[in-house]
Order: sequence, then C-alpha cells, then structure tokens
Amino acid sequence: MFRSRTVPPVRLAVGAILLGLPLLAAAAAFLIGGTAAAQAVRRVGLSLMVSHASQRPGPVDPAAEWLDRSLRNEFRYQSLHVIEVRHFNLGMQEIGVVVLPTGKHVNIRPLQLGDSGLLLAVDIEGTLQTDLRVANRSPVVIGVERYQDGKLILSLEPDY
Repeated sequence: MFRSRTVPPVRLAVGAILLGLPLLAAAAAFLIGGTAAAQAVRRVGLSLMVSHASQRPGPVDPAAEWLDRSLRNEFRYQSLHVIEVRHFNLGMQEIGVVVLPTGKHVNIRPLQLGDSGLLLAVDIEGTLQTDLRVANRSPVVIGVERYQDGKLILSLEPDY
C-alpha cells in the first residue's frame, strides 16, 4: 500500500522560487547583454579605395571623380589614379587588411556602431594609428604617405 504524502504549501512555494531564480537570472543577463551581443553580431559594409595623386600630367580616373572634387582645392596634383578598391563585410572587432603598394599593411576594425556613427580603428603600419567616428555612407579621406612622384590616398566609406 502506498501512502500519499502531502507537502506543505509553504515548502512548495519556496521550492518553486528557488528553482525559478536561476531562470530569472539567466533571462535578466540575456536582456542586459542582448545589446552587446547584438552589437557583436552586427556586420558593416566597408569600401576602401587606395589611390595615387601624382604630379605627372594625366587624367583623373573616373572611379575617383568624387575624390578629385573633394581634393582639387586642397592639394596640388596633376593626375589621380585608383590603384585598388576593396569591399569588406566585417563584424565588430573583426579586422580587414589591405596591403599598400609600398608593402605597408592597413588594418581596419569596426569597434562600435551607435547613433552617432561607426567607430572605426585604422592602423596604417608605421604611419597612423587612430580611431574615427564615421557617419553612414560618408567617406573619410586619409593622406597616407609619399609614393613615386606623388602621394597615396586611402578613402574609407562605411555602409550599415
């Protein structure tokens, strides 16, 4: 014969609360960390163009016409040639790498995406190490270094 044993209601309530606390804590941690997790998973497009502004007479590369309009009144050069265009799809903290014609490496790393734009780490080996905040689809132009008879120019444009 089996005896049924009844558990006092107070003990049941305490047991349910104790069992529910870890679940509640896990849910709270998920909700609080959800923003950081979403930030880590978020990917951004990034276009990178390496150009050469030269003192040698010549044309402006059609792919660099927008860059020429931006730089024409700021720098003296006779021709502008696009050397390389790269498109990246990077997650936060993921590094995109481009090798310049001089052999130096350019590392681009999205750090944070917020209302005020994309925080981007730019490291040009032996030349520049900085963080920039860039608005969506707003190019940033960086004069890198002398190259041949002119200067290398790096332009970055995020798309998020």
